[in-house]
Amino acid sequence: MREIAIAAKAHWGYDLDRVRQWATGDFFAEGLRERDVYVAEAERHAVAWAALLPRGELIWLVDLWVEPEWIRKGIGSLLFRHVVERATMLGGKHLEWEAEPNAVGFYEKLGGRYLRDSELSVWGRVIPVMGVDLAGSLGS
Repeated sequence: MREIAIAAKAHWGYDLDRVRQWATGDFFAEGLRERDVYVAEAERHAVAWAALLPRGELIWLVDLWVEPEWIRKGIGSLLFRHVVERATMLGGKHLEWEAEPNAVGFYEKLGGRYLRDSELSVWGRVIPVMGVDLAGSLGS
């Protein structure tokens, strides 16, 4: 899963060495155990994954990563729709996430909307926090 995240982040033009350094501190077994993790497979290989962190009525989408060769092939959309369904089943009323700026259009297409700016990230920038209400038909 770490390698998928590294490839996906580097796909957006970030320095590969910095991406690798970021990934060594961000993806570890203990942290993933606290999350609901979902993996998308194609051709019997993991090609994308997402992780939810339930916080009562607010469910936080902490990760959604797609192998670059699978971007724009529907895998990310299917995975996002799945986490929306799962967040609803977990009792969430709202799903929120910090969106990679290059992926904002992807999330908007699936019903996500801008909510606010994030705190300063580890990458030294402010990024959009997006969300969806889980009460209606979402992710379509």
